[in-house]
Amino acid sequence: MIQLGQARGKMAGADKRISPELKMPEEPLPPATIKKRLWLVIEMIILFGFTPILVYALLYEYKIPLFQILPPVFLAFIVFLTLDRSFSWKKLLLTGISFKQIISILTIFAIAGPGLVIFAQNDVPRRFLAFPRYAYDIWIMVMILYPLVSVTTQEIMYRVFFFHRYKPLFERDPQGAIVLNAVLFSFSHIVFQNVTTLIISLLGGLLFAWRYQSSKSYWALVIEHSLYGNLIFTVGLGKYFFTGVSNF
Repeated sequence: MIQLGQARGKMAGADKRISPELKMPEEPLPPATIKKRLWLVIEMIILFGFTPILVYALLYEYKIPLFQILPPVFLAFIVFLTLDRSFSWKKLLLTGISFKQIISILTIFAIAGPGLVIFAQNDVPRRFLAFPRYAYDIWIMVMILYPLVSVTTQEIMYRVFFFHRYKPLFERDPQGAIVLNAVLFSFSHIVFQNVTTLIISLLGGLLFAWRYQSSKSYWALVIEHSLYGNLIFTVGLGKYFFTGVSNF
């Protein structure tokens, strides 16, 4: 009996050792999951593909100011997230930023920031630092309102919503999610009608998408995006991100 028990124990141990190599191949996704993924793709195309085109048309064909178009769009994203039971505003807003993340943000900014300054000096020499020098009061207002109004809304739509809503599409391809997010973020800037705007937005989109995916911190996004946005407006590159109060 003892020998039989030992033999069974050895056989069980052997089963545990060989079980990883005897795993059955993964079964194809069930029809319901495939259907859900297809819907998410269609939804993404509508929200992040057609919406910028619609905004562009309203902006230039119907002469509706951008500041009147964007609030309803942003509200739609807010409602969508609020109705999603798997999303928690409390968790999003209470997730802080670590010291390591702050160091990472400042280190990258210390490298990329001077690059933007040099680019501005060569690309828009007459505008370089003209904003704070000749319109100080408006510049201060932009430095405050841009992070509070523009950055916070952009990051909720393009990072928080995107990575929460479309996570099932990129479970095995996190790098693909970062690249696609950056491309869609860049595409949303077609309203500014400038290739330079699209390139800067693409590079920023890659950084912000990577930051959110790696840190899961909304506040890290807000800080990082604000640093680059305020620098861009300060050194004169704001002309690439401004349509005018009435689109003229």
